Amino acid sequence: MIRLRAVLVCAVVLAAGTGCGGDEPAPRHPTAGKPADRPDPGDFNGDGYDDFLGFVQSAPKNGVMGTSTLVVVHGSKKGLNPAWATRIRPAKGEEFGPPPLRADLDKDGFTDVVASSGTDLAQARTFAMFGGPRGLGAARLLDLPAGFRPLAAADFDGDGSVDLLDGGRRGPGSGWPRTDGALLYGPFDRTGTPRRQVALDLSQHGYSTPQSAVTGDFDGDHRAEVVLTYSYDAEQDDAAPSGLYNVASYEGGERGLVRDTRQESRISRAVSTPGGPRTPAVGDADGDGTDDLLLPTRLIVAPADLPKTGGALTILYGARSGLGTGRRETVIGNRDTDQRRVDFGASPAVGDVNGDHRPDVVVDIPDFRRHDGRVTLLPGGPDGVPSAAGEQSVDAGTKGLPGTPNPYYWNAFNYEPPLLDVDGDGHADAVVFAPLYEKRKGAFVVLRGTDAGFDPKRAQLFTPDDLGTAQRLP
Repeated sequence: MIRLRAVLVCAVVLAAGTGCGGDEPAPRHPTAGKPADRPDPGDFNGDGYDDFLGFVQSAPKNGVMGTSTLVVVHGSKKGLNPAWATRIRPAKGEEFGPPPLRADLDKDGFTDVVASSGTDLAQARTFAMFGGPRGLGAARLLDLPAGFRPLAAADFDGDGSVDLLDGGRRGPGSGWPRTDGALLYGPFDRTGTPRRQVALDLSQHGYSTPQSAVTGDFDGDHRAEVVLTYSYDAEQDDAAPSGLYNVASYEGGERGLVRDTRQESRISRAVSTPGGPRTPAVGDADGDGTDDLLLPTRLIVAPADLPKTGGALTILYGARSGLGTGRRETVIGNRDTDQRRVDFGASPAVGDVNGDHRPDVVVDIPDFRRHDGRVTLLPGGPDGVPSAAGEQSVDAGTKGLPGTPNPYYWNAFNYEPPLLDVDGDGHADAVVFAPLYEKRKGAFVVLRGTDAGFDPKRAQLFTPDDLGTAQRLP
């Protein structure tokens, strides 16, 4: 099998601001942290402050696609510190692949970052930045099968080590050669070599391969399940086979993944839209120690107390007997009848924003006020279930927020999961990136959690310029 030689990415594939001899000085580092038996996925150096991971985009130029810069900003007692920023850029003409994953790949007690880039999907390059007491180290190419692009990271066989899943890519008609999926079992060493691996076919008759994957332990057996979504246009493709589906669910095991169809139709009904399925998320929304599935939902026929059309969030609860077999599902809709937005419930994430030790859920409304965006907090209730009671929304027009928004309602004021406690005060915070803030320079706005929810007056603002990588819009 063809393999990629493990080398420093900054010398071969990526240009990183991590002291690799580029044109950027090495950043200062946060205070040294400590390893943990179960490291916080939000904290790369174990110092008790969560760290942000996101992208800054440049515009296309002369017909050439713009590139994304991966930025990492470490947390501190005062919040995210732009002086502790790391920048990773793909090689010229390349682009990053699926969203980066946070996981302790080598089982050293620190959270690592795993991502991929490449111009050819069949020759994708996967790299990792390993966490440590001073933060993430230099990006390294991993010695993985050629073309492997990690779609999910979780412990699928229950041995306590993180495994990596690639769903494969579709073949004829997609413009790319077909590649099968693979499950690589950890722990991995620093070169990226897995303990073992199995090949998987997660495609549908070779026609459609997974678009997204979310993982969680929905039945408490210490083996992760994965929910996959598929996007295709069978009506426009005469070659499409019959029996296509847009959601598939699999149970992890020692020999790979086993299909579990019991909740697939239920999940599919919730996330389906004419443009393809919305992307689910995972979190313990009721605080019982078992993961739950959060489903952004397009309401066609809504409950009597909600608008007849619009968006909602459906929570399908985990249980020892399996996902959706215990507590009755929760449907939380947008109750503003003047804003029946179908995108309510996008990008759901779980965290304790108000510090009452009950899980809260935060969602985006991307199409609020055309393309202006809105972030909504759905607080957890006395019975442990989040609801619209006491909900709080923040958008570009909220009084007290720092910065200068775009006046034409194109701010895209949406937070980027996961929720993070960037200042270590026990309250989850939400990081928004608004590309048209500050006269199109763009701005990161950190909505700080407090006992009363998000406090706009305490929000933190910094720009891509502050991180040493300017945003360039057309």
